[in-house]
Amino acid sequence: MDAVLAMMGRTELNSIVIDVRDAGIVYFRTGIELADKSGATRVAVGKPEKLMERLKEAKVYPIARIACFRDSFVPVARPDRAVKTADGKVWKDRAGYPWLDPYNQANWEYLASIVDYALDLGFPEIQLDYVRFPSEGKTASMVFPSRKSYPEPEARHSEVIAAFARTIRKRVHERGAVLSADVFGIISSTTKDQGIGQELETTAEPFDLICPMVYPSHYARGEYGIKDPTSSPYAIVLKSLGDYRRRLPDKALRPWLQDFSLGGVAYGAKEVRAQIKAARELGYSEYLLWNAKNRYTEAAVKDTSDLLVANPDKAAKPVPKAR
Repeated sequence: MDAVLAMMGRTELNSIVIDVRDAGIVYFRTGIELADKSGATRVAVGKPEKLMERLKEAKVYPIARIACFRDSFVPVARPDRAVKTADGKVWKDRAGYPWLDPYNQANWEYLASIVDYALDLGFPEIQLDYVRFPSEGKTASMVFPSRKSYPEPEARHSEVIAAFARTIRKRVHERGAVLSADVFGIISSTTKDQGIGQELETTAEPFDLICPMVYPSHYARGEYGIKDPTSSPYAIVLKSLGDYRRRLPDKALRPWLQDFSLGGVAYGAKEVRAQIKAARELGYSEYLLWNAKNRYTEAAVKDTSDLLVANPDKAAKPVPKAR
C-alpha cells in the first residue's frame, strides 16, 4: 500500500479497487458466520478502519470489489448451495473452481451480507465481479439444484443475474453508495448472453455504471476485422467501446484497460495511452487499469490531459458519484 499510494501521488490516478472477496476468499474479518465456518475468511486487511482513514487522508476514492458466484469454499462446505453435475457432485470449472448456484436466493443473501460489511466500512462504491453464470469448463454438465424452487424457473440466465443485481442495488442505494459491475468486453458485440447471463442491455440495467474489461489481449485474432488485437490497442478498444456507446448511450461506463503484457506483445506507456485515447474519443473520461502484480506504467498516467477530447457532443454520461 505504501508503494501504491506513493505511485498515485506521482500520477493522475485517484482511485483504488480493493478486493473484499475473490474466488470465495473473504479478505476482511467480517464476522459473517458462513464465511468463517466454510473457511473462506483469510484476513489480509487486519485494521480496515485505519486503511479507510488512510485512503481518505490521501484523497483516494476506494472501490470495494466483491466477486460473486465463483467460490472455492461455500460450495464445498454447503454442497446444497452449489452448481452440481448430473450425478450430484459439485461442478467445477476448467480451473478447478466450484460455483454458487445463482438461482439460490440464500446465496444472494450471503453475498449481500458481504456488501453490507463493505458499506459499513464506508466504501462509496461496490463493484461486483463474476456476476454471472459459469463459463469455463463443461457447461453442458451443469445442474442448478435451486432452479425448480426459483420464483421464475424459466427465467433466462441474464434475467436471474439482473434480479440478483437489483436486490444488491437496493441495499447499496439505501446507503447512498454507487453500484458498478465488471463485465466481459466482448459482450458488446453480440446480442446473446453467451450462456453466462451477461446479455448487455439486461445486465447493465440494474447498475449505476458498468466496467467492461476491454483488454486487447483477450480478443480473438480477427475480432472486429483486426488481425492482431493485442498489437492494436487503440483500434480494438475504440471498436469495442464504440459498441457499448451505441447500445448503451445513456449508461455511465468506466472501462478496465490493459497494463500488462500477454500474447508476446510488451505493453508500456504507448500501449496504455493508446487505450485511454480510444476511450476519451468516445467520451469516456474515466478508466481503470489492471495488472495482477500491482505494477503500473507511471509514464502512461502522469498526465493524460493531452488525450482529452474537447468536443462536448462526444461526452458520454458522467460516472455517478456516491450519493
